[in-house]
Amino acid sequence: MNIKELRNSFVSGEIDLRSYYTKLIEKIETKKDLNIFISFNKEDIFRQIEKLEEKQNSNCGILFGIPVTLKDNISYDKLKMTCGSKMLENFEPIFNATVVDKLIEEDAVIIGKVNMDEFAMGSSSETSYFGPTKNPIDNKLIPGGSSSGSAASVAADLAMISLGSDSGGSVRQPASYCNIYGYMPSYGTISRAGVVSMANTLDQIGILSNCVEDIVTTTNVIGGNDSKDMNSTLKESINFQIEDNYNFKNKKIGIINLDKFEIEEAVKKDYELAVDKIKSLGAEIVELDFKYLKYSTAVYSVVMSSEVSSNMSRFDGIRYGCLTDEYETTDDLYINTRSEGFGEETKRRIAMGTLFLAAENNQELYKQGQKVRKLMSDEFDAHFEKVDIILTPTTTNLPYEIGSRTEDPLSVYDSGTFNVPVNLCGLCCISIPVRKGISGSIQFIGKRYEDEEILNAAYYYERSNN
Repeated sequence: MNIKELRNSFVSGEIDLRSYYTKLIEKIETKKDLNIFISFNKEDIFRQIEKLEEKQNSNCGILFGIPVTLKDNISYDKLKMTCGSKMLENFEPIFNATVVDKLIEEDAVIIGKVNMDEFAMGSSSETSYFGPTKNPIDNKLIPGGSSSGSAASVAADLAMISLGSDSGGSVRQPASYCNIYGYMPSYGTISRAGVVSMANTLDQIGILSNCVEDIVTTTNVIGGNDSKDMNSTLKESINFQIEDNYNFKNKKIGIINLDKFEIEEAVKKDYELAVDKIKSLGAEIVELDFKYLKYSTAVYSVVMSSEVSSNMSRFDGIRYGCLTDEYETTDDLYINTRSEGFGEETKRRIAMGTLFLAAENNQELYKQGQKVRKLMSDEFDAHFEKVDIILTPTTTNLPYEIGSRTEDPLSVYDSGTFNVPVNLCGLCCISIPVRKGISGSIQFIGKRYEDEEILNAAYYYERSNN
């Protein structure tokens, strides 16, 4: 059942709202061991249900009764916002993010705030102060990250949609690991007002769901211009359409030679399976040569950590966050608060960024990173002159066992080889499962502001694959 079908069942009374949510809460309780939720309040859920019951059959919104989860860096004034960190363990926001207001306006039900890597820094959920989330498909495995709880809540059938944030694959990678769909729109399509930033030029709100149609429905609700976000689109609203007659005939799909990259054999096989499928559906396959793609992780690390260093400076324990008890001087207060409040990965990225931005280094690495970023963007633009869509694997590997790589934290960075260029270049992208269970996924990458093309392609592939 998709959003439209469930919404119509609620409106008609075919499915009773209160009974549905009573059962959903019971289901959430039985799946507590997955460690999906950071904040979950039954009273708040039934407060929302009461409001919906009052307006049932009268001006019901597009998302009437639809269960939604929020990554815990998205502000919702009825629940804490921790960002997965001790620093904000007890922080209570006083306003909603723009996307939350838009969800509520269309009668969605916010069922909780879900786990994430600390301040969105990580790709496994293992950097969360509240412990790792488990993959609903196989509880021994990571669900990916940083939007770990978002992906797991959808995969565990606890939410129909979840909002996450994506700075370098943080929506698409967990979507791949949990075998669902993860969409990151073109930069600025969805407002980030009320979302705690990790890296401003990279961050985007993304949507995770079990089907493409629900992603389109949700994007049309939460997308559009926002006066509170200076980087948001100039379009007043978003109105993406699924075309029933869309197909791959006369479409050119660009692919890459995976032999040039370190990639697990299982992922490679699933990618080749998808390429063959797309070719059989009538697409013309064009092999593309990327000169700068191999530098993507290095460039991302420099740009991301530099922006992290700047963004994290606001968390000093005075204006925001926990405050240390151990200090004699002002310097002690800042140092001890941040040392106690931040986890290892966050400290690592702050330190890296501070080094890259240091005046004595003349910010040389940061400047060089931005130059290569521009070259990478130009290369994508040149390839899009030849093809309609670029097809890559979503990740270079399959999910691994929780705790198996904590001793070598840098080893997980390369899993985003095909994710991070999309953020660096401001493109749009959607991750799509190739087959059921733990398997490789593919991502359709589109030109800036041509999201409708990749969403239609994903919908067509989804229907053809079912």
